[in-house]
Amino acid sequence: MLSIGDFARAGRVSVRMLRHYDAIGLLTPARVDVSTGYRSYTAGQLALLNRIVALKELGLTLAQVQQVVESAVTVDEIRGMLTLRRAELETRIQEDTARLAHVQPPPHHRK
Repeated sequence: MLSIGDFARAGRVSVRMLRHYDAIGLLTPARVDVSTGYRSYTAGQLALLNRIVALKELGLTLAQVQQVVESAVTVDEIRGMLTLRRAELETRIQEDTARLAHVQPPPHHRK
């Protein structure tokens, strides 16, 4: 069993994030001590944590990640989520590029 701190370090996430994942039912600890409330995780749970982190890095929301890890989503649905996310990012890039084109740096004055 790993303490929450050790598990967080191994998974390269914060303890706060693990507590949040527990609160929303995304990744519950293997054991919670009833007297102290300390959370413990198994080494085997690192694979799930790594999957969650990877899906988040792809831009999926926590709700989408939860659907994926609970296997309530087909491969085609995951592709659809990623396609939608890509379209959102491309739109955002276009909007930001348009805004950037309107930004003029102040003239440079030499003394």
